[in-house]
Amino acid sequence: MKQLCFFFFAFWGWSLYAQPVFTRVTDPANPVVIFANTAAPYKGLAWIDLDDDNQPDLFMSPRFLFHNDGNGQFTQLENVAGAQGGQIAAGSCWGDLDNDGDPDGITASASSAAHNNEGGGESFSLLTSNIPGLFNFPAWDCVMADADNNGLLDLLYVHALGFHNTGPFPCKFYLQTSPGNFVAQSGNEFTDATGTYTIPVWTDYDLDGDMDLFIGSGPGGSPGPDFRYKNLLQENGTFSLQRITTAPFNQLEDGQVYNFMDYDNDGDMDGMLTNYAGAKSRFWKKNNNSLVLTNMPFTLTPTPYLSNTWGDVDNDGLLDVLLSVDGTKQVFLYRNNGMQGFWAAQIAGSADSTPCSIGLADFDNDGDLDFATNGPNGGRALFRNDNLANGRHWAAFKLVGTNSNRSAIGARLRIKATINAQPVWQMREVLAHNSFQTQNDLRQHFGLNDAGSIDSVEIRWPSGLIQLFGPQEVDRFYKITEGSPIEAIVSVVNLSEGLPMIEISPNPALHFFKIEAKSAQDRIQQIQIIDVQGRIVAAKITENSINEYSVQWNKDLPAGSYWVQVHFDSGQSTTKMIVKN
Repeated sequence: MKQLCFFFFAFWGWSLYAQPVFTRVTDPANPVVIFANTAAPYKGLAWIDLDDDNQPDLFMSPRFLFHNDGNGQFTQLENVAGAQGGQIAAGSCWGDLDNDGDPDGITASASSAAHNNEGGGESFSLLTSNIPGLFNFPAWDCVMADADNNGLLDLLYVHALGFHNTGPFPCKFYLQTSPGNFVAQSGNEFTDATGTYTIPVWTDYDLDGDMDLFIGSGPGGSPGPDFRYKNLLQENGTFSLQRITTAPFNQLEDGQVYNFMDYDNDGDMDGMLTNYAGAKSRFWKKNNNSLVLTNMPFTLTPTPYLSNTWGDVDNDGLLDVLLSVDGTKQVFLYRNNGMQGFWAAQIAGSADSTPCSIGLADFDNDGDLDFATNGPNGGRALFRNDNLANGRHWAAFKLVGTNSNRSAIGARLRIKATINAQPVWQMREVLAHNSFQTQNDLRQHFGLNDAGSIDSVEIRWPSGLIQLFGPQEVDRFYKITEGSPIEAIVSVVNLSEGLPMIEISPNPALHFFKIEAKSAQDRIQQIQIIDVQGRIVAAKITENSINEYSVQWNKDLPAGSYWVQVHFDSGQSTTKMIVKN
């Protein structure tokens, strides 16, 4: 007889559970997981709905494009024309540059470009000739934002000193002053001088209504200056950037990705910077209008971090963070413990080589966040969230600008719900860059835990318009067009249809229970027992016959609800709840 046993192990001093808590998609019929990727070590991805069907499609740098067909399946489209490789790095960013209702793209590589979506993402035309000085410009990464709040998206391409085949050059920054008219900017260090500019992020970190700029500039193993700027649009009435040199932004960094988020739901923006090995990563908690450097489990030692990506992956109403480490196959998940900190690291998923980028999206529209990775060759992978949410409620919102830019980049969304008998406000900011050379889905996802309804919804648009809505249902996708009523989108996918069926008996169970696959064609590959925190727990699993197993609980395991997740040779998985007496 065959026995399957699961154990805990430690890695780099972290307490990690041996099995990933997301399910890696391995179906060979899905081109996202088998396409021939390039060997460039640093490259990102973007989740973007190219055809407005409320199903996020996927762009994998430097040029690969996949249409989301629903039910977790993708079709590979033609490569994006004009998107180049030719160097060790490739980033992208997507938003509606011409405000015509579909997202366009910009790409950064040995020759950077801008691409106009001709409709549905099936063909693109090059806009590069309309952008002065961009042709043959090598960039490490790129980002869009409406920096001057004129309703048109602006462009920034960053160049990393010493990491390109040509150059060095300063960065290229363009304001779109009228539709299709991109004007090169100067007068800032990053536009006038060379440096190791790596990842640019626009975010309204001080919540004053304009987007500020943070550029990681990691030399890659030693400390150096990062470039952080406050937007003075609200103060002066015209757009300009003022470099921030005061605490806490006065330290030398090995900077990669800046993110600002309300991790503790207290109404202000906390922050994080993933540093490479030359400095410890930083976490800042906002206290009394000041950002205070705060130790977290991921800031204690210098580690070659790349991505930090934020989302509520367990739908408990608190933001969690996923991290990638250069040279490591695993993506690490730190779940928010609701007590101003994070639980010990878990392995979210493991690729075949380094996954430098992490992009979040509910790609199967089942109400929880999944993720994809990109990296050299086998660093590209797709991971599905099957059990972390455990039936907790959620809501997701797509925002569409009218006076603001059509993609609503820079909009801020808050919702209020009663969670664990307490009124809780959560906040999200619509950004076109959230990770290492990578963009999360523009839909804003909220975990709602046990909330049976949403009490209030508030949107602050880049145009200055504030919209308020009353009670809404949970477990829904919503679309809000600037100045218009809220719309519910009915497109939640029932992924249980067509999945292999299992039977568990008895349930509840005191000491033992049995798992059986109902069809002989559905061969069981692996069984995991998972607690309500998403942790794999120890159990003795014995094969009785083909597709029938007995499970003996660990004698020290407390009574309560658990999840049985069964993985099949087909790459599919099925999850059912069991109660331990």
